[in-house]
Amino acid sequence: MSVELLAMLGGGVSGFLMKFIAAQADAQSRHLEAMIRKQEAADQSADKAANRGGVWIRRVFVACILFAVIIAPFILAYSGHGVTVEREGLGGIFKLLGIGRDSWETVQGFVILPEVRQGMLAILGFYFGSSQVK
Repeated sequence: MSVELLAMLGGGVSGFLMKFIAAQADAQSRHLEAMIRKQEAADQSADKAANRGGVWIRRVFVACILFAVIIAPFILAYSGHGVTVEREGLGGIFKLLGIGRDSWETVQGFVILPEVRQGMLAILGFYFGSSQVK
């Protein structure tokens, strides 16, 4: 091969590599700009969501759960009113035969539902967990 052919081949390969590297840099730059625009849109959406008043809704939920766990049992314990609950009877074939039916029973005090207990545990976990992070 002649020197001119090698120089032309070398120039073509180096030109291709430079063009390829420039195209890759341009694609990476466009990708980065698109990610920045996407993050700005997410930030604007989060700001709008924060301004909708969701804080007050959460505070009302916390107040209701705290009332149900702390204050309501004391009020109902001294009021003399009962809470009617269902007592499950025997199931399966006994239920079909009419033996061991469900019954209703009035108890004194306040029944704390499992959902209220789970809500209270979530509140405690959130507030104590967030107080650990400073």
